[in-house]
Amino acid sequence: MRLQAHLLRAVFCGMLLGSCSSPVCRSGSEAQAGRCVDQEIPELQCEPACSPTAHEVCGGDAESPSCICAPGYEGTPCTWTGVLEDPGFQNQSAWTLSRGATVLEGERDFTIDEGFARVERSAACDAGAVSQTVQMPGYEVGEPLVAEVTYRAQDLYGLALAFNRSQTEFGPTLDEQWRTERVCLGEAAYGGAVTVRLGSGEQHPSCFDVEEGRIDVDRLDIVPAEPGECPAPGEVLNGTGDEGGGGWQFEMTGAGVADFAEGAGREGTPGVRLAIEAGDRAVAWTKASVPSPESMQSPALRFWWRGTSGLPFKFQIGHYDTVGSETGALPLDDVYGNGSDVNYLYCLPPWTHGNVVDLIFRPLLDSSSVDGPSELVIDDVEIISEARCGTSTDLLDPGFDAGPSRIMGVKNFTPYTAATLRTEPSLSRTEDGGVLELSYSNEAALMFVETWVLVPESNGNEGPAIVFWSNVPPDDDAINELPIRSVKGRAAVEPDDLEVGGGWTRNRRCLFPEWSGRWFRFQWRLGNFPPMPAAPIDPPVRIYIDDLELTTDSACRSD
Repeated sequence: MRLQAHLLRAVFCGMLLGSCSSPVCRSGSEAQAGRCVDQEIPELQCEPACSPTAHEVCGGDAESPSCICAPGYEGTPCTWTGVLEDPGFQNQSAWTLSRGATVLEGERDFTIDEGFARVERSAACDAGAVSQTVQMPGYEVGEPLVAEVTYRAQDLYGLALAFNRSQTEFGPTLDEQWRTERVCLGEAAYGGAVTVRLGSGEQHPSCFDVEEGRIDVDRLDIVPAEPGECPAPGEVLNGTGDEGGGGWQFEMTGAGVADFAEGAGREGTPGVRLAIEAGDRAVAWTKASVPSPESMQSPALRFWWRGTSGLPFKFQIGHYDTVGSETGALPLDDVYGNGSDVNYLYCLPPWTHGNVVDLIFRPLLDSSSVDGPSELVIDDVEIISEARCGTSTDLLDPGFDAGPSRIMGVKNFTPYTAATLRTEPSLSRTEDGGVLELSYSNEAALMFVETWVLVPESNGNEGPAIVFWSNVPPDDDAINELPIRSVKGRAAVEPDDLEVGGGWTRNRRCLFPEWSGRWFRFQWRLGNFPPMPAAPIDPPVRIYIDDLELTTDSACRSD
């Protein structure tokens, strides 16, 4: 069709107009019939074919192609030597510095190199970062790689390390102590030009009241993974929970139990079992490599679980912090067990695509529960393609059409709330799709629901914004209506109450232009903190959210 259009254009120009002006084309394209068309560069063919397992690619020129080492590899045989220039931050010119971030040379008050990257509090709040664009091998010709970073972060949420659009957050450090973390690279970090970025993952409350906090990075290396350390794209490490299959890591205190258990899983298969009494703690986590959109559209997470009836359990996604910070452990879902087998499905948001994430599971015992015991079993964890999840690359399921799957990003502080993707079209704004329902049945209800969006670039004098529609029932003197607010970021900037009164209302919230091209947390918060004294509400109150949209608006700051 494209060739046919070019021919018609040529006929039109030559026969009817006599001639068409030739456009000025960018490098890599050429003028054809008055339009710029990308040049097709023939792929080099080496004979014999190069070996991907030997980290070889076909290079040279069309006349004499030959097998050479892929980017990051050198020698015979091809061996990983790395792609980063100046991993120890001793050469400022090797790094791109933005919004006040710096590379300080020649200072040494710590362990590894005579230099470090620094992101002061003011720079962190304005999305300041140090970055470098490198050429990475394709996944099929490379090998499993990890990023190893040594850093310290004071009075901020911690450090964010990004490879293109995939991002991992590490928690703050204690005092002036340095800390080294490792993270597996997913598909987004392979294949061609990849921008590596170090900075703050989001704004901290101190951004708005005190002048303190900083992030220092002493060294960043990209090195081969240990055997079995990283899953391949689309895989979960030992998702079936087989003893001897590795993959899972466990942490427990007191009499808590966290281990593989024969016969505890689905249909008597092995599974991962966690058990606690009051005052105990048990956590289990494994790694999942979410494919990039080019490898799998609409990725979703599915797993089987069983929990003690009436008791709470927490599921998280992101990065598990063994020091105790939950900065990188983002909410997947807070649930209550019913003693039966349950198979849950969650659409995976775009920030996970091409990324390797930790999947974290833990039982909880709250003040309303008995002394225990509480037991949680996990089995058959897998990544699948689910068309209902859609193909949006900047925010997850903007029309809330993925029901009846679970909504990801729910944090329930009380058992009186629910966040549900409803599939009845009559409930949606346009009566032709799904809708998010937030419901509560007690005045003590408290719940957060969040999503992450890629902040759009400003458009002239129009700054980035997010738009959504809400339907909140009218005030009723018979019940105490709880506030429902939207807030920006974990720091809960500019809380804005949703309009009550019934009927659909359009809400526009300006985003921060400094964070354009970066992931940003957006939340709805229901209830008061701390919660009010418990008082039942019957029937439950139902609030509806629909039709998220990223846009620009002249009412929003553009620079």
